[in-house]
Amino acid sequence: MGKIIIVKKKNRLLLTLFDEKKPCLMETAPFPDEESILGNICLAKVKDIVPGINGAFLSVGGNQTVYLPFEECKEVLIANRELKDGETLKQGDEIVVQITGEALKTKQPSSSAKLTLTGQYCVCSFFGHGLHYSKKLSEVKRKCIDDAIRTASIEGRKKYCFTIRTNAEALNDFSVLFEEMKSFIKIFNLIEETYKHRTCYTCFYRREPEIVSQIKNISLADYEEIVTDDRDTYELLTKSLADRPVRFYQDDMLSLAKLYSIDTYLQEALSKKVWLPCGGYLIIEPTEAMVVIDVNSGKADSKGKKSRDYYLKVNLEAAKETARQLRIRNYSGMIMVDFINMESEEDNQKLLDFLDACLKKDKVRTRLVDMTALGIVEITRKKVKRPLSEWIKPGEV
Repeated sequence: MGKIIIVKKKNRLLLTLFDEKKPCLMETAPFPDEESILGNICLAKVKDIVPGINGAFLSVGGNQTVYLPFEECKEVLIANRELKDGETLKQGDEIVVQITGEALKTKQPSSSAKLTLTGQYCVCSFFGHGLHYSKKLSEVKRKCIDDAIRTASIEGRKKYCFTIRTNAEALNDFSVLFEEMKSFIKIFNLIEETYKHRTCYTCFYRREPEIVSQIKNISLADYEEIVTDDRDTYELLTKSLADRPVRFYQDDMLSLAKLYSIDTYLQEALSKKVWLPCGGYLIIEPTEAMVVIDVNSGKADSKGKKSRDYYLKVNLEAAKETARQLRIRNYSGMIMVDFINMESEEDNQKLLDFLDACLKKDKVRTRLVDMTALGIVEITRKKVKRPLSEWIKPGEV
């Protein structure tokens, strides 16, 4: 099992998840007193309808504008009028939305009318009904939790949709899960009862500090403890994550960042070239339209080996590292990977199957599309947050 290391870096918190003695995830988060509006649920006003991009721009107070795709508002809470069947949103409508994405380059923050609350053990959706379970939960645990929830008769549970997360696998006492479900029901009940009577720009829900939600999104099975050398962060985490092991690190002779070579790994995550164990390397080039990754054999030695086996080995190492780098760097959108050409269709299929398995470990929705006629592998990754390189520049490490 790995560790979560949290240190200060460039006026932000840097979370690094170690697995097999190497980082498999690096994320930044603002200090708790500098939080963004991401995750907030508020009453917004429709400012402009833009049919050309199939969406609308909403005002959420002050000079802040967010984008709402129409596909994200098939069901919506409108405060100032009743929405008739077949009717669409119009300018001036006051609707309840949740901020779902940060501003990316020239794009406004994104929002959705699909209201969702994410906790350590479950996710609650305002629209929808029923109980759903993570595919990673064992059948035995799933049945055990299902029986316990139905026996508990949690008031208001059937009004909303609940998805039980993988972290619930570790629970023997389900009371913490029940309390989380009840807290979400209380928040949604309050919104449902009051949204028609609140003034525009009212904030119904402010999410927990981002660093806390980032940790909750990491499976308990992935690490054994959280370590930080920032006193404020330590106190926040011990209060917010009472059931998780958090340790305060203090050593005047050796900082936590140096102990875990954070700057070295960060420099690698911001550089164009990434070396592979076999001696090959990746060249990673983010462009305006897409991220391009080129696989090179480099110093890899094929002496005494069949070239077919040699190229497959390099490509499989490159596939594993590509998936890791996408998570660490938080690149999104279209990703094009130029692997070393292989003549065997069987080897190409082995590569695609292995890459697909590596990509499925990503918490952010990532999809392997296909391999083109030119041998370029196409990947798409959902845009959720800014890339690591937008927060920290190579010269600032």
